[in-house]
Amino acid sequence: MMKRLPLIAACLLGIWGCKAVPETSKYEAGDYVVYKYYGSYRPEPVILTEKILSKTGNKLEILVDWKSGKESRSWKQFVTDTPFNQKNSIIDRLVRVENGKETELPNKDNLDLFKLYEGTYLMPQHSPRLVNEENKNLAVGNDNYLCRVRVYKTKVLGRRAEMTVTDSEEFKWTTVNSSYKDSRGGLIYAVEILEHGNRK
Repeated sequence: MMKRLPLIAACLLGIWGCKAVPETSKYEAGDYVVYKYYGSYRPEPVILTEKILSKTGNKLEILVDWKSGKESRSWKQFVTDTPFNQKNSIIDRLVRVENGKETELPNKDNLDLFKLYEGTYLMPQHSPRLVNEENKNLAVGNDNYLCRVRVYKTKVLGRRAEMTVTDSEEFKWTTVNSSYKDSRGGLIYAVEILEHGNRK
């Protein structure tokens, strides 16, 4: 899995050796999530599905399907599931899947990964400024989770914008939704969860 790219923080290399690495992962084989990305930032929505194919300790094999209009692509991510790796989008291997054929990508400086996830992220033009934070119980699919909702002021695509980020420590996939709206309330970018669960 990949943390939502607009929120990726700088790598804090100094803490790497200070915390114990988890020996297992909260994810199980068959776990999946489906996200929808939409707004005025692109002509067609993106539907992104991530599914855990296998798990060995904290090692995960994840299949990702990206679809938008008539375009589609699939790839596999092999990751070591640690908080540090999630926060910084670090993966062990990246494999493109086309017509049943698998091709490993070099992914130097994560460039191949960013290209594959194109259309699912929108970078702010300067550091977002937090203006409000509150906790709410929100529905995600058929379940309710205690969520942290943060609102920021920022700028994106040359426009002043309000960025809202909702996440939950109770929700396995962490990110619940996020959005950018312009000063008139027009939707620039949004991501929401369509469904999640386990398909073994």
